[in-house]
Parts: sequence; C-alpha cells; structure tokens
Amino acid sequence: MTARRRNCDVLIVGGGPVGALLACLLARGGLDVALVERGARRGPAERSSDTRGYALAAGTVRLLDDVGYWPLLAPHAEAIREIHVSREGGFGSVVMDAASQGLPALGQVVPAVRIDAMLADALSETGVEWLTGTTLETLEAAGPERREVVVAGPDGRHRFAARLVVAADGTGSATRAAAGIEVQRRRYAADALVFDVRSVRPHRGRAFERFTPDGPLALLPQPGGLLNVVWVAPPEICDDRSLMTESERMAELQSRFGWRLGRLHAAGPVARFPLELVRARRLHDHRFVLAGNAAHGLHPVAGQGLNLSLRDVAVLAGALLSAPDPGAPGVLSAYAEARRGDIDRVAAVTDFLARGLLASQEFAPQMLRSGMLLLDRIDPLRRFWAEQAMGLQPLPRRMLRALPSRREETEGSSVATGSTTEDRA
Repeated sequence: MTARRRNCDVLIVGGGPVGALLACLLARGGLDVALVERGARRGPAERSSDTRGYALAAGTVRLLDDVGYWPLLAPHAEAIREIHVSREGGFGSVVMDAASQGLPALGQVVPAVRIDAMLADALSETGVEWLTGTTLETLEAAGPERREVVVAGPDGRHRFAARLVVAADGTGSATRAAAGIEVQRRRYAADALVFDVRSVRPHRGRAFERFTPDGPLALLPQPGGLLNVVWVAPPEICDDRSLMTESERMAELQSRFGWRLGRLHAAGPVARFPLELVRARRLHDHRFVLAGNAAHGLHPVAGQGLNLSLRDVAVLAGALLSAPDPGAPGVLSAYAEARRGDIDRVAAVTDFLARGLLASQEFAPQMLRSGMLLLDRIDPLRRFWAEQAMGLQPLPRRMLRALPSRREETEGSSVATGSTTEDRA
C-alpha cells in the first residue's frame, strides 16, 4: 500500500510517559509534532490491570506543576513524607523526612495508569497526531534537513519527513537500533515482582526501602491506604514466589519486611519485570536523538528511572523550543552534554547498589551498615543524599512555565515543592 506522506517538525517514536509528555510540551510550544507507538491506545484507568506505581521525586512534581499537569494528577497521588531505609538482619535504620528538608513532601506516588490517562487527554487537547499499533519499517536520511521514517499501522503505511526524530520507545528501542546506535547492556541476575498490599496500620506517607540478602524490597505509599510493593530477587527465587499461593507469598513478604505496619494483606495481582542496565553509547545522530529508557534503562533499587527520564524531557524540550531548527547538530550535542553528568551519576549509583551492596559477598553487609551509619550521622551527607533522591537538579523552568494553555487553566493550584537550586533561563 502506498504510504501516506507527512512533513512535521518532530516525530516521536514511543508513547509512554516520556514520549507523550515531550509531545505535549513541544506542541504547546508551537512545533508540529507527530507521535507513533507500537502499543494500542490505552483504555480508562479503572479498567487497567497495570499495578505499577511511579515514585515521582519532588523535582519531577515541580516540573509537572510548572507545565500545568500536576493538578490533574494530585487527586490520585500519595505524598511521600518520610523514607525509611533498613537492612534485614541488622540493627538501625536511616530515616529521611520532608520536614527536615523544609518541604511538604519528598515526592509523590502516582499509579502508572493515572499518568497514562492524563497524558492521553493532554495529547488530544494539544492536537498531536497520535498513531497507535504501529511498527517501524525504515529510518532513513532525507537530505541535510530531514529524517524519514516509515511506520506500518492498522490503516496502512505512513511516511514522515521530520526535522527531528526522537526515539522514546524504551530499552529495546527499534528506532535506536535502526539509527545504528549501540548500547551497553547488562542483564542483572534479578527480576522484580510488583503488586499492591494493604496494611493494618496506616502508612502515613512513609516509603520503605529494605535491603535483604536476596535483593531490595520497597513499599511505596499509595492513595486509599494501599502500598505498592517492588520485590527484587534472583529469577529462581521470583519463580518460587510466583508459584506460591497468595497466603504463602504474603507470609514470606511479612517475614522479610517485618511488622512496622502490622499485618499486610494482598490487594491486587502480581506482575513480573526482568531487570537490566541499558546505556546508549551516544545520545544523538543526524537529526535523531534518544530520550528516556531508549537512552538509559536502570535497576529500580533507587526508584530513579522515570525521574531521570523526565529530566531528559525537560532539558530536551527547553533546547528544542529555544532553537529555530530543532534538529540542528548544535542543539542535539548541547542536549547530550547537558544530560551526560546526571545520567552517568544516577546510572553509576544504581548499578553499584545492584551489583555491589546487594550482592552476597561477605563485605556487602558491612559496607551497607557503614554507609547507613554515615548517612544517619553526617548532616551534609544526608542533605546531599536527599537532594539527589528528590531530583532537584537545575532545569529550564522559566521556559517551560511560559508554555501556553494548561498553565493558565491551573494558575494558583501549584504545589510547594521547595527549591534548592536556581532556575535556569
């Protein structure tokens, strides 16, 4: 079938939170944007079986509020007012609370389905052309000023000639592969089981990270008194836990987590995710750039994956909206340079925790205990750790807050997330 031809400023491949948010921001900034994704268009949040909860750092909440989207998510969010870090089989813990940082919350937990639904509405509101159920066929150069992409969809083939192509299609990015960008890939000897529980005692906005001999166990506060469990362990242990009855699995979870919240009760189905580190060798090519998990996929031990990806979105949107040509080489190289330090730092920390402190070597428990002791006793180190965990790095806030449409509709409803860094023009 002859392909439909379409010129645009930016074509984004991948319709998850990264691609969808970027599409909305660029369209609101006046660029002609098209979005294509492999998956089907998502239905209402209430009908979804997705059990994931996103832990949004304070910096991410501030970003979403700057562009007017946080008030749409706030009714479905649960504030993280305290983070409790402990080690199974060891005494002591580290507690970081929002009040000590001068903030109302360290972050917010929002169900993934609520973010998906909000962004679907935002895409319609901004008029982005959004094609679902598509498969990438070719990615070609179309002279010095455009890149051509052909995708096949339910209604035929579509040929886009874009001044910039953004790959936001995840760690297995077909678009990245078509551009010839190689990746460093490390499959961790671990998977994550994700499900909701309800506790007898109220969580009161506390998030828990517990280091066990098998891997980290996180419980994130959710609205309605629920907690989202992210339980990491070697694949063979995940096999065993997946085969357990619900009561057996909850008994095992209780023995690992303890009784801080009283008895835990299952409150939803169990999903399983393989864990790996993925780092692209470079972030851009001729009129082509990577964002989100297409550039970096991380272990979830520190809960920084989506937060890191949305900082990509903020910096990339700021760069593209301030440039006369969004695909110019200088624009893309400046974006890559601006993101390099943040990506390197977060990837290094999560990889170190995943392979080092969580390994079964004899020194790991001692190192973890020493690290927790330092965090608990040295206030400057605690503040640095908190700032990194809250994602309060400089972002192009003035430009993003100036975007039309949503900001005017939600003026006066912003949340106070505090600021420890200067706004960047």
